Amino acid sequence: TAPPSGGTPPAAPPMTDVSLREFFDQAMLAAGLAQGDGSCVSDVWISAEKQFAFVEVRSIAEANNAMQLDGITLYGTPLRINRPHDYVPPGALTDPAIAAAQGMGGVPPGGATNLPQLMQITKKSRRVHVGNLPISVPLTPQQLRTFVAGVMQQMFLTVKPGDPVIDSFVSTDGKFGFVEMRTIQEASNALSMTGVELMGRAIRVGRPADYVTPTDDTVKMCMGTGILGTPGDAGVEAFAAPPLGHEPDLSKATRVVIIKNMLSQAELGDENECKEIAEDTIEKCQADFGVVTGILIVRAEREAVDSALVGKCLVEFADVDSARKAAVGLNRVKFDDRVVETDFYGEQEMQLLKAFFPEQPQPAGQAALPPPA
Repeated sequence: TAPPSGGTPPAAPPMTDVSLREFFDQAMLAAGLAQGDGSCVSDVWISAEKQFAFVEVRSIAEANNAMQLDGITLYGTPLRINRPHDYVPPGALTDPAIAAAQGMGGVPPGGATNLPQLMQITKKSRRVHVGNLPISVPLTPQQLRTFVAGVMQQMFLTVKPGDPVIDSFVSTDGKFGFVEMRTIQEASNALSMTGVELMGRAIRVGRPADYVTPTDDTVKMCMGTGILGTPGDAGVEAFAAPPLGHEPDLSKATRVVIIKNMLSQAELGDENECKEIAEDTIEKCQADFGVVTGILIVRAEREAVDSALVGKCLVEFADVDSARKAAVGLNRVKFDDRVVETDFYGEQEMQLLKAFFPEQPQPAGQAALPPPA
């Protein structure tokens, strides 16, 4: 249900996911191609070079209707709207992951017709970004899918029998791709594949920029459907993967994330190296998760500072939601040969800790947390 839009205009104003979504919605409505009220666009993805995009709509009928928009102009540029190269006509293929979920009792309380809707709602929670792909021998989406599924099974990262991958996409330059997993848990488990070699290159697996942390309501709706992939979910009981280690407790989220095992002893002893790591961390967090208002690397013991904090990096965000995304997105990511762990740290404790390390600069132009009373 996702017709690609080719020839997206690179000129100003810059094209964003939101602006393309609004344009497509208005065009469908004006042409009488939308069916029903509300937005007909479910998701939008624009390539990094702004040369093409994928637009996913809410129904097969509206995807068919969207073909009539081929040639419509946007900022003076005619758009080419057609089917993706991996398009499969309705009825030609049944998604094995959805079929398996239904076959294992993975049906929401409201009935089986709700399952595709829940798969759509959780899509951004079940996707991973796979970077540093080999470009000497370009991969096809099917090859990426087969590789990821095989590694997941070899590393015991799956949570139930069958193929853990639903869909895959490879960028036109072949440098990165996206892989959609059948469960939220398997998407989290897939992060452990960072560093695995593919044709001589160590791949990097992380959360996409549009990653969405499942809300409590979403988790409740998905219970028993096979989408969560957690112990007790449909099909998981008899095939649960061994524990993968630490997970941040999202119920105790604050605006401060503590990152453990990110720096080596040599890096901690080098002031310039620590400064560069802090700058890179701020840039990464602000690009992927949200506004950073403070950062602190505890390099050495100081009086009245808990010695357990030495070697840790603490990142302070403007809001709890951004911190929650960072804790999930950075947990179990590899830095060199080290796998980091994340957790949450007290907001007022962070302010007190800053007072012991006044020499460490903070992000410019950002409002810090209020000082403790």
